[in-house]
Amino acid sequence: MSFQELIEKEREQRRTYILDAAEELFFAKGFSRVSMDEIAKKVGMNKATIYIYFEDKDSLFFGIILRKMRIYHRIFGNAASQEGTGRERIKKIGTAGFAFSLENRELFRLFGTAGPELFRDTDNPLAKVILEILMKELFIIRDVLNDGIADGSVRSDLDPREMAGYLMDSGRSITCMDPGRAALMEAEGIGYQQYVADYLRFIDSAIAYPEADRQSPVKKKRTVTRKTGKNP
Repeated sequence: MSFQELIEKEREQRRTYILDAAEELFFAKGFSRVSMDEIAKKVGMNKATIYIYFEDKDSLFFGIILRKMRIYHRIFGNAASQEGTGRERIKKIGTAGFAFSLENRELFRLFGTAGPELFRDTDNPLAKVILEILMKELFIIRDVLNDGIADGSVRSDLDPREMAGYLMDSGRSITCMDPGRAALMEAEGIGYQQYVADYLRFIDSAIAYPEADRQSPVKKKRTVTRKTGKNP
């Protein structure tokens, strides 16, 4: 290993160490209640050193989200590429996604509470990468729905781009659920895991090709030509 490679390795280790410390504090106290001074104290560095790696607290937030998003994107892609009808693959994507969210509840809670404000009108390069990943996932869902329309497992009377948006938006509202809302459901005897399982059943029925329509020719079929990574 060259001297330059050693320097880069040490730099990445420090960056990871700072992210780990910030993540622990954000999860415990919430993004808005944590200061850069507090993060610096936890990692045993001065703020000037932290700013070498992250230009501000927002960048720490985006860095924490991005490293998990990259893991999730691989899981998402693997689920989408499995064998099965379009409808079956959508269910596999949902199952894998919610399993990941259950393992990372604090991360998604952080995303849901601080994310909407931080992503608004930001030029942060890390935020842009996150949004690019989310768009890729939207297009993957759209393409799987198109496959489902083609194989007859997914309804054809709705635009697959719209359905992909519905799935992404509703799924995010559950994975990033406000703690107060989750507590209200728990008080009503509806646990989060039960809620997720029932949601997957609900969505599966919502995208299914209606049995009544199987008895007659499809009058309206809406598909979208694939353009990988681009909005048609």
